[in-house]
Amino acid sequence: MSIEYRHVKDSEFDALASLESIAFYGRPRPDDGEYLRKLTKPEWTLAAFDGGKPIAAVRSIPAARLMHGTQTPFALISPATCQAAYRRQGHVSKLLRQSLELMKERGQPISGLYTPHDALYRRYGWERAEEKRNLSFDPGRIEFRTPAPPGKTRPATQDDWKTLDAIYRRHVDPLNGALVREEDWWRFSVMIDWEDKDRRAREIVVWADESGEDRGYVVYQNRPTGQRENGWPQQEIWVRDFVALDAGAYRGLWQHLLTHDMASNVVYESHPDDPFVDLCEDPFVVTVTRGEGPMIRIVDVEGAIASRPYAGGSSASFTMRISDESAPWNEGVWRVEAAEGKMRAQKTDAAPDVEMSVNFLAPLYTGFRTAETLAAVGMITVHRAEALAEITNAFAVTDPPFTQDYY
Repeated sequence: MSIEYRHVKDSEFDALASLESIAFYGRPRPDDGEYLRKLTKPEWTLAAFDGGKPIAAVRSIPAARLMHGTQTPFALISPATCQAAYRRQGHVSKLLRQSLELMKERGQPISGLYTPHDALYRRYGWERAEEKRNLSFDPGRIEFRTPAPPGKTRPATQDDWKTLDAIYRRHVDPLNGALVREEDWWRFSVMIDWEDKDRRAREIVVWADESGEDRGYVVYQNRPTGQRENGWPQQEIWVRDFVALDAGAYRGLWQHLLTHDMASNVVYESHPDDPFVDLCEDPFVVTVTRGEGPMIRIVDVEGAIASRPYAGGSSASFTMRISDESAPWNEGVWRVEAAEGKMRAQKTDAAPDVEMSVNFLAPLYTGFRTAETLAAVGMITVHRAEALAEITNAFAVTDPPFTQDYY
């Protein structure tokens, strides 16, 4: 029987939810299909069907990514999945290529996904273009170098999402990489543990200064990690979302988290420049490791560059040849110009200053890597050495790429 590739129908959400759960070694919940029906639309999911049953699927969720005050339409790939018996037969490959075509049609010039399988998605143009910094420590061993500020915390619930969103947007709008969050994203991605069998609500705390103005919040949950030697359960605190608009909120929210001293560990995936370790009297009690951010894909070179703000100094102009087997509309030589806060790219017959695959355009675009860094390891082929400085200037950022969101 031939495989059919198409969008799912509303009546197929239950079968789709079962496929996604089993493919990721989970156990389907009775209401999974209803949640998919509530939170997604049929046209967001392309699937492969065998005998009328879904055997592979790729969902592209429409979103917007922030960069220095500018919003760019963004497609979140979540999930890409395939039933075990149908893997390595090209079904996800075909669905990913079709998804790229749909993203371009829908005006979504960039895309992102999380995966432990980099090599697989690099074949289709995604590349690591963000990172996090993992912090882990025993809260009972942390002492801060600065005193606790005046102010107080209060608990919040899912119904307070607008309060949190107002704080969040003030913080992330000028930064690089955060997502614009709608109500459903707050309620079902940030404020609850979607993977928990009961979709358990997370703890939410808002910090207000002496005047009563809300200046920060934290979303976290406790997670069991086994048993202590005395038989009592062992827990860790996992920080899902942490936003502070000033030093008082930053210090006050951490002071709240440190009151959970019955936990054996606190885990936080922070911004690469987060100063937490510098705040500690003994920085060596904090274990710091690199954490992976999402893989990013430039879906449409022309659209992505046109939507990107220019944060460099003097104007820049260069040509680049892009190779892209999965999105042939990106193939060719592009002239990129950057000036007065804006960028643009258009096809040209001119000789290229540099050549690269579409993969390596992603870390340039987000500001994760400079042109000189990529060229030094052979990820960019250079024909005009002076162009490297212009490319780095064109793709300059004022803040490293980072998001606290998972998808």
